[in-house]
Amino acid sequence: MKKFLSGFTFLCCLLMTANSSAKQVSYLEEVYGLGSVAGQGLACRAAKYDQYELLARAIMIGKARDAAEQKEAILQYNTGKVEAFMAIEDENFASCDEIIDEFNRQKIFKSTLYSDGKIKLYDGTMITPRKTYNAAKLYQKDPDAFTKADAAYKKYVAEAEKNGKTAKKIPLYDSNYNKYANQPD
Repeated sequence: MKKFLSGFTFLCCLLMTANSSAKQVSYLEEVYGLGSVAGQGLACRAAKYDQYELLARAIMIGKARDAAEQKEAILQYNTGKVEAFMAIEDENFASCDEIIDEFNRQKIFKSTLYSDGKIKLYDGTMITPRKTYNAAKLYQKDPDAFTKADAAYKKYVAEAEKNGKTAKKIPLYDSNYNKYANQPD
């Protein structure tokens, strides 16, 4: 539990300092990290989860150089999200109180998302997408997101146990996935 929580804290620090550190993380590493934090917020039912999803997705789309990179980023984001969700469910949600506290205090919530898809980060950095889009349509709140993720997790764990294997990855794509997965340049 502490190992995962310290990983969460490290990940948050890494993401929040990525813009100013001398050793930059790659775009795909950053997106994977954003997804991991989203998975933790979803698993722990953080109050600011939906706001985080909107901002994280805007960052992901805004930083993509082209459609192919964006598509790969979406896969990385969802992989991070799934793996984090599974890790928290594996530990029976034991660290959620601490995670929610960290999650809700992230600097990302001090960012401003504009209607055309531009996002001004907490540090003043402006991210402009390669193509404008309606930011209001980027993410639609799904009140059943946790229930769907939990059901998918349990299904794949049961299938893995039935086959004598360990479930390593579940295909968790929310209802918003296709809205931005195949955007042309």
